[in-house]
Amino acid sequence: MRKNIASLKLQFFILVAFFLFPSCIHRKQIDKQKLIIKITPQRSQQPSFYSAPPITIWVHGTLMFRKPSYHLIFGDTSSLVPVNSLPEDHHFRSLANTISQQDAEQFPLEEFYIFSWSGRLPDQERKNAARKLYDEISTLCQLYRKKYDCEPIIQIFTHSHGGNVALKMAKIKTTPAFSIKSLVLLACPVQEKTKHLMVNPMFQRVYSLYSSLDMIQVIAPQIKRTCRTHCLNEKHKRHYRIPPFSSRLFPIYSHLTQAKIKINDFPISHTRFSTIEFAALLPTILEKLDSWHAQSLASNTIAKYKLLCIYKPKKHC
Repeated sequence: MRKNIASLKLQFFILVAFFLFPSCIHRKQIDKQKLIIKITPQRSQQPSFYSAPPITIWVHGTLMFRKPSYHLIFGDTSSLVPVNSLPEDHHFRSLANTISQQDAEQFPLEEFYIFSWSGRLPDQERKNAARKLYDEISTLCQLYRKKYDCEPIIQIFTHSHGGNVALKMAKIKTTPAFSIKSLVLLACPVQEKTKHLMVNPMFQRVYSLYSSLDMIQVIAPQIKRTCRTHCLNEKHKRHYRIPPFSSRLFPIYSHLTQAKIKINDFPISHTRFSTIEFAALLPTILEKLDSWHAQSLASNTIAKYKLLCIYKPKKHC
């Protein structure tokens, strides 16, 4: 009994340490900038400079606590669905409409899709979803080339483990059949199996946004399996090692921008990254991060720890 209590106490302190660690980085190591939003910009009336509309895809994360739209709307089938085919009151359609309203030129609804997968926690589910997503995008690219006679510009938004689904596409083929202009990872649990996959030439530009308040991101489990041989007469044995948590930060890469997010001086929760309210900010945030990234490259000072403080009217919070 005492051993069980001691074990629980140890797990609790480890959990608290992992939760607080990203907030304890010395201020001198943090590159901090502000983004002040007085009126949410809407650029839908600007003339398009694209010869053909870019493709935008939203990939949801793990769905554990409610019966997901995967079962009700998508018929238990992992698929890439045009947002305009969803019911008008559906969350994903509202989310896509919100992003498009902020920048219809870059995120047009006519080529906006939702990728729905099971949302279950086992890693094999994400592997299966990655294969299906890769195949669906490949098919979509073939249709796009016939329709517009050019290569598509592809941008993907992901939430939570949806980010690991997208990253796992890099393991499917050595030479990818398409290129992703931008991959936006919102509150993605950083795991050993996927954190280096973003160096694949499939991903041209990657953004990773996270929050120090987000407990769900770091408590996502990851299981490692290794095989060892103890002697010639003994078969390979499988050993499982379970690191306690995922991480918040990826290694530093020149095409990656990762930033901690605060809104009106407060960190945000895991689920808030996938809300309509946050979706309205995404085009402006990406524009800010691009200029910030260009400044860092020009000065050769790419910081691992970035903090973006967003200030907006409180009536919209």
